[in-house]
Amino acid sequence: MKRRTWIILAAVLAVGAVAFFFVRSAEDKVTADMVSRAERFAIPADWKVEDSVVRREMFLCISTNPCPSVAKRWDAGKKLTVDDLKAVSSAAGVPMTTEGTCSRKPNVGGTTTVCSTSGTDGEYDYKFNVTSPDKSDSTNFVVLLVEPHR
Repeated sequence: MKRRTWIILAAVLAVGAVAFFFVRSAEDKVTADMVSRAERFAIPADWKVEDSVVRREMFLCISTNPCPSVAKRWDAGKKLTVDDLKAVSSAAGVPMTTEGTCSRKPNVGGTTTVCSTSGTDGEYDYKFNVTSPDKSDSTNFVVLLVEPHR
């Protein structure tokens, strides 16, 4: 009786370990696919990465942030135009809709979004936000968000 209990326990643990590795492997494939899609955008070499967060796919995603998702932030080093934004998104092959003029309004103080572009490939939603940190600053910050399509 004791021997049978140990054999059953060992079998359950072995099946659980195999299932864990299969699920983790599938999660890693989904995350890698999403990251490769995000890397299709033509980010200029002179943009400096300020931050990059990749939230991996998880079997149980209990959070306000979707799983998987990518958030990247760059300092563009200059003021961007709508054409600059279109050039970044054109290489990805994702239809994007641009909003705003990428020009700061003279009566707005503090950090403000000057333009954005967003689109979807049916599986993921992509959004670039271009912000101007201050009236006197001659640079723009760019944020890319990639999340599962809703």
